[in-house]
Parts: sequence; C-alpha cells; structure tokens
Amino acid sequence: MDYPYQTAFEANLREQGLAPSTIQGYHDNLTRFFAFLADQKDDEPNVKEITEADLRAFFNALQAEIGITLSTYNKLLSYLNRYFRYLLMHQLITTYPTLPLHGALPKVEQPLTIRWIKHLDDLLANDELHFYVRLTLLLTAHGYQVSEFLQPGFGETFAKLDGRTKAERDFLVAFKAFWQPLAEKQACHDPFLKLRVNQAQPRLSNAGLHKFLKPAEAELGMRLAPRFLFQSYVYYILETQPKLSERELEAKLHLDPTALNYYQHQHIILKAQGRVQE
Repeated sequence: MDYPYQTAFEANLREQGLAPSTIQGYHDNLTRFFAFLADQKDDEPNVKEITEADLRAFFNALQAEIGITLSTYNKLLSYLNRYFRYLLMHQLITTYPTLPLHGALPKVEQPLTIRWIKHLDDLLANDELHFYVRLTLLLTAHGYQVSEFLQPGFGETFAKLDGRTKAERDFLVAFKAFWQPLAEKQACHDPFLKLRVNQAQPRLSNAGLHKFLKPAEAELGMRLAPRFLFQSYVYYILETQPKLSERELEAKLHLDPTALNYYQHQHIILKAQGRVQE
C-alpha cells in the first residue's frame, strides 16, 4: 500500500464512476505526498497528525524543485481535498488540513539567514533602525514569536526582560525612554504601541508592525517578517547548540514537542538544500 486507506479510498472513487486514468492520478499524487512526509519526518505518516504546515511544505518543495504552475497546484490541491474529505466523512480524521489553503500558488521560499543574530548588538546600536524594528529583533532573539509579543498583556513579560549583553541593556534603556511617553498617553504598558494616540485601540497590529519592518529590509538585505525571523532564530539555536536536550530546546524556544519536531525536520531539509545562510 502506497498511502493510508488507499484500498478503501480508491474503491470509493470507482464507485463514483471516475475513469481509471483519473484514479491513477489520485494514486500517483497521494503516493508522492506521503512519500514526501515519510522522508521529511523519517517515520510512517499518521493521517491524524497531518497539518496545514505539512501541506505547505509539500507544495513549497515541489515549487522549489520543479516550478509547478498554478493549474498544477490547483489540481494537486483538488486531489488532496477529496482524499481528506473522504477521511473526514468516514471519521478517520478529525481536522481538515487543506481547508486553509486556497488556489494561490505558493512562492519559492528564499534562503533564511541567521547572520543577523550574530550581529544583534550592532543592529541594536543602529539608530537608523526604528525602535520597533530593533525590538522585534531583540525579542525574537530571546525566543518570542510575534503571536506572543503583540498580545495584550505582554508588557508584564517585557518588563522582566533582562539584556544579555551591554548592547542589549543599553538598547532597553533607550527604548524605554522612547516608549514611556507613549505608554502614558496610550494608558497601556505593552511594548508595541501606535505612535498616534488611540486609547481605545492603543496596540500596534501585525500589519502596523510590518509598516515599520518593511522599509528596513532593503537596508539590511534580509526579510524582516517576524515569522521568518523566528524560523532563523530556531535554526540558529539548532546549529549552534546541538547538545541541548529536547526539553531544553522546548524551553529555550518556547515550543511544544510537535512544533519543535517540525522545525528540526525543516532545518535538516533546508540545510540540505542550501537554503540556510550563515
């Protein structure tokens, strides 16, 4: 058997009157997908554990390797949609991982660079970078994701943050001098605040933060989207601290075991493809 529930699923396709060539298309592409998962995870894939991230990784790999077209992407997605819908209807899975995916061709992921972490002190001292750009870099290098540091109440965590180096401590002092008047005007003690007073909605949104990050990308020659920064931070830790235990990595990276396992396998793949730049 080339993929889970193959016999029952293909029998269902025949019952619905699909042509043998169409069923073969399902067979070939589902086999390809599960072979990709097995190679990525070094284990027999469990359909109950497949996530949207697995599907995106599969499409990204195909796009990077063979440059699939939008029509090919949509055709592959339709195969996967039907397969997971069958599993869901027969209560073989409880989630529908293709649901968030739409007919938009994923872009080839550019190489991730980890060099910014090695030069963090210099970046923090660069007054030409906005405070929010530098704070994003600092918080990411302390293992925080954008979903954490833009959340209401993060100010309590931020207030306890200690700099590891003199440059980090100096930056925190300078940032708080910039931020304190905003916090008082906005009546909010979270770190990312709108520059224009809006006490009803004082916090900066993800989109609002990107307006500060995007202009700095050209100057620094790297992507500053927080999710890419966090990926590069995780890969930096995996590269430079290989002796940390799984539990130590989970604590340092603020990741649960499933998320850590995903990043570890992605790191192996990207490094083999030469897509992690030091």
